[in-house]
Amino acid sequence: MGKGREGVAGKKLSVRMFGRFSARYADEILALGRQRDSKFRQLFQILMTRPGQDFSKLAVAESLYGWDEVEDSNASLNNTIFRLRKYLEASPLPQGEYLFCEAGILRFGGNITVESDVWEFGKLADEFDREQDRRKKLALCEKACELYQGEFLPQLSNEQWVIEQSRYYQKMYTAMLRYLLDSLKENGDYEGVEKYAKSASEIYPHAGWENWRIDSLVALGRHKEAEEIYRKTAKDAQKNGGLLSKKQQEQLRKIGDRVFCSKGTEEDIEKYLMENEPGAGAYACTLLGFSDCFRMLKRVVKRGKVYFSLILCTILDAGGHPAVDREYCEKQGKKLRAAFRTHLRQGDIYTRYSENQYLLLCIGVGKEDSFEIGVRIDADFRKRCGGRGKISCRLLDDGELF
Repeated sequence: MGKGREGVAGKKLSVRMFGRFSARYADEILALGRQRDSKFRQLFQILMTRPGQDFSKLAVAESLYGWDEVEDSNASLNNTIFRLRKYLEASPLPQGEYLFCEAGILRFGGNITVESDVWEFGKLADEFDREQDRRKKLALCEKACELYQGEFLPQLSNEQWVIEQSRYYQKMYTAMLRYLLDSLKENGDYEGVEKYAKSASEIYPHAGWENWRIDSLVALGRHKEAEEIYRKTAKDAQKNGGLLSKKQQEQLRKIGDRVFCSKGTEEDIEKYLMENEPGAGAYACTLLGFSDCFRMLKRVVKRGKVYFSLILCTILDAGGHPAVDREYCEKQGKKLRAAFRTHLRQGDIYTRYSENQYLLLCIGVGKEDSFEIGVRIDADFRKRCGGRGKISCRLLDDGELF
């Protein structure tokens, strides 16, 4: 292919829309303006979902302007087409016509090779649905899952057309990934299972793919790595304040059930169980870990030898109501946790239950002493907030209430 309308032999337009957006011709980038949500950039992205294929102008206008207040969506689309055409003329692409519009049909064409990750992914998914040979289906899944590097155009996740397309691609990805993981596991290829499950869990954390990773690592005898994944997953949940749905919490618990160590000596076991460097004050743990400790205490207390206090601390706003502003709760939560570390003992534990609520489990503290704990924490918290912070502390259980 010579230079001219046909471009240069070996050069192509490469467009990526999974995980992030990028477009380049050979080594030159097509910036498509500075605004990532501009209409003419979105028009280009829509056309790149099926380069060379026909689009209804009416459908494209609905995608671009369906939620906007425009008097004439067709006129707006024509103006956007004009802007994109002008940009392409000045872009690194070879000179030529690329946007074809006639009889209500719009198409990106021209004598240029175009590679689009989402278009290739869609073709692989269609072929996967039609293919009957298992080995060929497996190969299609591998190619498709390697193309799927993240959600479709995450920078435009508020655009309705992107939301719809993203759901469609995610559904196809999930179906092919499950087929792939089932097949690899059946074939005993646990290295392959770990590889693809790792990618999926990074794209969609807490969706169950961590389970596949841990299963494969345990099967490979890599128990330490399996435990590290579980601890990271639990830590990430803790960073979110334990704000997981019941389904996600159950998923995390199932992951924990799969974690165990290889055979160890008494010294290995002691080293594993003990904290490396015990910190001062109460022990912070995940909501799931906290619930396990609480349930165990409820069993032990029935023997009449242990008592405790379960205290709920709620961050309040200036009006004395439970705070709802997420940024405010996060800021005040850091100060409240510092108060816990100062005034609770090493034998006590705490966790974040929701945006504005924290649970304290004070071991060996009866109902009569729980009020004093609340007063000390409240005083320390107010001091850290310059006298403006407010919390409420309430006894939920003293071993007999729940």
